Amino acid sequence: MYKKANKNLWTGRVDSEDKQLGKRWHEKIKFLPYPYEKKSGIAFLGFDCDLGVKLNKGRIGSSKGSDVLKSAMGNFAFHLDNTKLYDAGKVVAKNDLESAQKELASHITKLLKQKHFPIVLGGGHEVAYASFMGLHNFLDKKEDIAIINFDAHFDLRFNKVATSGTPFAQSASLCKKDNTNFSYMCLGVSKASNTQALFKKAKDLNVKYILDTDFTEQNIKKIKKKIDKFLEQKEYIYITIDTDAFYASQVPAVSAPAARGIDVVFSYEILKYLFKNYKKRIKLLDLAEFNPKYDINDIGKKTIARLVYDIVDLAEKNIIN
Repeated sequence: MYKKANKNLWTGRVDSEDKQLGKRWHEKIKFLPYPYEKKSGIAFLGFDCDLGVKLNKGRIGSSKGSDVLKSAMGNFAFHLDNTKLYDAGKVVAKNDLESAQKELASHITKLLKQKHFPIVLGGGHEVAYASFMGLHNFLDKKEDIAIINFDAHFDLRFNKVATSGTPFAQSASLCKKDNTNFSYMCLGVSKASNTQALFKKAKDLNVKYILDTDFTEQNIKKIKKKIDKFLEQKEYIYITIDTDAFYASQVPAVSAPAARGIDVVFSYEILKYLFKNYKKRIKLLDLAEFNPKYDINDIGKKTIARLVYDIVDLAEKNIIN
């Protein structure tokens, strides 16, 4: 079910004495209802869903994530030049996960057709299949899509029903059905959290990955080299960020906290490298598994909201303009 943007989420300080130089996001955000026919820009689209997390035996609560993040972003200082910032509302999942994924995919496809850059705020990581499907349906050269996933988990489980653990298995199946290439790289994989069976599936599907133990600043040159090799001849890029990849001390508010994890600040450096070097090849980005129910002193909310702020800045500099 689609819901229009909730204007009441966007609040914050008003520095009227500074006029246009004192504006904040809550004063500049535009509201973009379906069918998203306004001037192109960066569009936030929520996905209120934790059905996949529940089916995957995780801690539910991520369905509240998109609204909490939007409310956390209203007070950010506005520094965009000519880029429009939109709240495109949200898709609310009821009881049927696969139907909700298809509905979200159709909204993503529509945003792409209207030349927006979608930033999808989940929800569980079941959002990833909807994002991939939305981009897949939008493109003609479907075999050129490269998935880059910041995640402690491969999410390659093959189940009879969709869960938060199946999005990339579903994406692989969609590619197989359409006789197109499945290209997937996972950054920050935890060896402790993925069984031998999952590593075997990753190998069988030719999935590229970097372990959390290797995803460090000391290895940045090697990491960039691996990413560049993976992205050779890939025309379109979809980035997905599962917030349970990050240190639990940085983001405690997730469905499955990381005992080791990766650094959100270093992850930003890799995102900056991707946006700078692959620019308009990046077609959309989503964030998943932020679960405000388990936050501590709003640490997770503030960390992920700031990451979104930085992604918006990267998108404006490298994609929109």
